[in-house]
Amino acid sequence: MPSLIVLVFSVIMFASAAKAAPPVCGDRAKVIDRLSAKYSEEPVAIGITANGGVIEVLKAPDGATWTILFTYPSGPCCLVASGEAWQDLEAKLKGPQA
Repeated sequence: MPSLIVLVFSVIMFASAAKAAPPVCGDRAKVIDRLSAKYSEEPVAIGITANGGVIEVLKAPDGATWTILFTYPSGPCCLVASGEAWQDLEAKLKGPQA
């Protein structure tokens, strides 16, 4: 019985791995232009990673779509994640309030 469980688990894992798409990468300016033209997405947040890469969040003005990009120090810009229904969170004030 345990070998049957291992076999079923292996088949499920292999099927999941086969569906994984290769990363979508390209020139940053072209990627940004395409996201802007197709989805009206514009950068709203940016940060530098420990390895010198740049991570960016882009979103449509109404939040209908969003994309997270990673630009490697060597140049390529790759799509990390994308989705729908982005919601901005309000920053909470720290310390005593007047």
